[in-house]
Amino acid sequence: MDTKRPSDADALAAVLRAGGRNAGLPVMFGGLVGERASALLTGFVGTRSRILQNLVIDSSRGLGGRAIAEGRVGAVADYANSSEITHEYDREVAGEGIESLLAVPAVVRGRTRAVIYGGLRRVELIGDLAINRIATSAARLAGEIEIRDEVDRRVALIAESAAAQSLPVPAGVSEAIISSYVELADIARSTADPALAERLHGVEKVLRGAGTAHDCDGPHLSPREYEVLSHVALGCGNGEIADRLGLRPETVKSYLRTIMTKLEVRNRREAVVAARRHGLLV
Repeated sequence: MDTKRPSDADALAAVLRAGGRNAGLPVMFGGLVGERASALLTGFVGTRSRILQNLVIDSSRGLGGRAIAEGRVGAVADYANSSEITHEYDREVAGEGIESLLAVPAVVRGRTRAVIYGGLRRVELIGDLAINRIATSAARLAGEIEIRDEVDRRVALIAESAAAQSLPVPAGVSEAIISSYVELADIARSTADPALAERLHGVEKVLRGAGTAHDCDGPHLSPREYEVLSHVALGCGNGEIADRLGLRPETVKSYLRTIMTKLEVRNRREAVVAARRHGLLV
């Protein structure tokens, strides 16, 4: 399975395109924030020159730097003459003809991971509607980055599990792997990023077999049957499973009947035990 992380810069570029249209701002640009709390500007919509490209924004400088450091929105209506910010980037902003500027951070778990700018080529207060729409775009980007962080964490757990496949899987590890699969399946259904969804499905397949040796001659479960049984293994009731998977309780019962028939068992507990025996669950 290819576990390479989808490009966060591509996600940023998509958010810039959509955000500019929604907010009515002619100039949009932004960058991802690295470990040293500085942003490298790599995404641009509506710019007329290359003067902003690959500019590094320090967290102690300029409007964007303040947004990075404080994790909150900043806006100035007359950038060149504003007394509210430092002016290290005046040459670059003026070179693009921007006179009013907005900077919005994308914050993940208390840390700024990207900064999004919106600009006007005239002195004018950027309205609340535009600010709110760019803030919504930044929150969407933060959500995508957080999902990707979680996928990376889960992939690392899978790698650790795979390294120890020859050892018996402790009950706590078994539950953690099943829980990871269930959570990733939920994330896959919620993300609008096709590349990320594809990667999540690949991770799901690995999770299904982590720590197990599947009996090729034994029963086989469909992906949905596996999802239902995974929730059963976590102790979920039919109503909770229905809510989590967006199914009707009667549909969950139908899946369980099919699962028990395939596994030749009489109840839920026996189904989980049999699934583990056949290598369908850890």
